[in-house]
Amino acid sequence: MTAKQLLQQRLTNQQLAIPAFKNAPELVHWCGAIQAQDYEMSKWAVGMRLPHASQQEIEQCIADGQLVRTHVLRPTWHLVHPGDVRWMLELSSPYIRQLMGSYNRKLELNDTIYKKSNKVFEKVLKNGKQLIRTELAAELQKAKIATNDLRMNFLLIQAELDMIICNGGKRDKQITYALFEERVPPAAGKTRQEALAALALRYFNSHGPATLKDFSGWSGLPVTAAREGLQLVQDQLHTATFGELTYYGPTHPAEAQPSANDVLLIPNYDEYLVAYKDREVIHNGDSASALNRDGNPLFSNIILVKGQIAGTWKRTFKKKDIVIDLYPITPFNKSTQARLDKEIARFKQFYS
Repeated sequence: MTAKQLLQQRLTNQQLAIPAFKNAPELVHWCGAIQAQDYEMSKWAVGMRLPHASQQEIEQCIADGQLVRTHVLRPTWHLVHPGDVRWMLELSSPYIRQLMGSYNRKLELNDTIYKKSNKVFEKVLKNGKQLIRTELAAELQKAKIATNDLRMNFLLIQAELDMIICNGGKRDKQITYALFEERVPPAAGKTRQEALAALALRYFNSHGPATLKDFSGWSGLPVTAAREGLQLVQDQLHTATFGELTYYGPTHPAEAQPSANDVLLIPNYDEYLVAYKDREVIHNGDSASALNRDGNPLFSNIILVKGQIAGTWKRTFKKKDIVIDLYPITPFNKSTQARLDKEIARFKQFYS
């Protein structure tokens, strides 16, 4: 497998080259989970993978519970299909709780406090009520549960892991929380092996070609558990090598096809960036040195040209327009600039 083939297959499997899904829930189900650290830009991460989507459409999917925004996997914010979120949390939450252990001791949090805070959340959010973070903090303080320092973060995350709360819709510009059970319909559970196999197959089909190390990093699973998941589905995947590494992807690798646009405005924390531990193949020449935070592309909005990083970009929402500032690593030729202008127009249309 060549670098060009690897990038083309990733662009296709990640639905960036030629979108194959018609709505956001189907797309997110295919991907397994889409990181949603930056709420506003996560809508573009979904929308750019769909034909003719709008930010209002994605926003409505979140508001209606067709997409669930919660902490899962590594853990960080993700958008997850409601049919998947229960088994994903059951699989990943034990590992996340282990990671939280040292913070719990430092912040003097324990099971007794978490049970008490969960009861507060259940009481104040019942019957469809949705509250913002400061309102929930005020309710906890009434119950004499301290929310100083990082305690509030961990009280909320623990309640998410316990499937007590998740995000609700937005109130004005504020993100709310709602009761998990009132937003997520019941779903059949999975055994640990079934969940490992399902997560591995979902990841390698939608993000491949990728390595075992990539899957472990994306899922938050220890390498031993990630390897177990991969071994359960390896006969359902295509295996290829690039350099000295073994990559796994869909049984029938995507063949290079002409794409409507091979110049893309990728948002920060996008799956094309965060889903892989080794990102050397996406750097074009000296692009790593041109990025902020020691060359880490996760924190920047990325200009992607034929699957490789060609610069960064920023957006500013004005009253009547969206201003896009471009920071190419090297000047774009006329052809690339024309395709980039088309992508900028698509971004503005999405938010119009």
